[in-house]
Order: sequence, then structure tokens, then C-alpha cells
Amino acid sequence: MEKLKKIKKETWLLLLLAGILLLVIGIPVDQGEDPADSAPETGVQESGGRSEAMEYARELEKQVEEILSSIDGAGQVEVMLTVESGGEVVLQTDASDEERTVRETDSEGGEGLTEERSYSSQTVLSGSGDSPYVTKELCPKVTGAVVSADGGGDGTVKAEISGALEALFDLPPHKIKVLKRVEES
Repeated sequence: MEKLKKIKKETWLLLLLAGILLLVIGIPVDQGEDPADSAPETGVQESGGRSEAMEYARELEKQVEEILSSIDGAGQVEVMLTVESGGEVVLQTDASDEERTVRETDSEGGEGLTEERSYSSQTVLSGSGDSPYVTKELCPKVTGAVVSADGGGDGTVKAEISGALEALFDLPPHKIKVLKRVEES
């Protein structure tokens, strides 16, 4: 007990902080949680978010695999595309912009100029009146592509695949990677 009384306050504080740190480290964390599931919704202007973007990418991948596999010498093709997080929905708005200039003269002959400007915007609703009128929907943009093809080792096939992806998605060449596919045993 004598030794415990001789320990300084700073030492006690360090021991207390170390104990709290151990408690925090020991708290179990749910390992199965997908960070995309807990992401907050971004509002009316974005459609769907991550899951819809991923679904869109999978559909595109299937279509691209089908077309690229028809290239002479490509053989079997697998495609992975990366896309932006979500598309955008453009809503119809009714906007008005009003500008007014007022010129005032006081009793001493001085003049003053006052400018007022007001802007208002309101979303146009559909015929049923409960949902906004959508002008257009923009799909997520493809930002990169990786292709694994049987003929990916051939320079000509590689160039054809890369050129097709550049044309389809307006991707720069450094965002496209074509690899030779290896058969799994």
C-alpha cells in the first residue's frame, strides 16, 4: 500500500488512459457490415447511389463482354468497369428572375440609385401533382475498364479492344487495361 501512495498523479492518469484504450480496442465491431449500406442518401438530385451504379455497371459489363468476344482473336472475354457513384436526375423547374432599379432624389438635390434583384425557382410537378417532372436522367459515367481476354496477349487484339472501349465510353487509354486471360485449372 505504501508504494501505491507514492505513485504520482501523472502515472495514475497514464494508467487510466491505457485502461480506457484497452476497453475501446476490445469492443467488438460488426465485421459483416458493408460500408455502402450505411452511407447516407444524398438527396433528390441523385438516383439510387452506390447499389444502382453497381447494378448499372454489371449490365454494361455483360453487354461489353458480348461485343468484345466477337472481335477476331479475342476469344472468351471478362470485363470489369468502374463507374461514378450514381447517376443524376434533372428536374424541370419554373424560374423567374426580376430586376428593378429605383432612382431617388432628396430635397437637397442629391440622387440615389437602388437596384433590387430577385430570383425564384420552383420544381414543376407531373400531371398527377405528387412527383417532380423529370427532364432527363443521366447514367453514371464509366471511369475505367479492365479486360481479360484469351487473345489479350496479341498486340492487335489488345489495340482493338482498347479502341472499342475508348469509343464506347470516351475513356483515355491510360484508364483501360487489357490483359491475357489465363485458363483456370
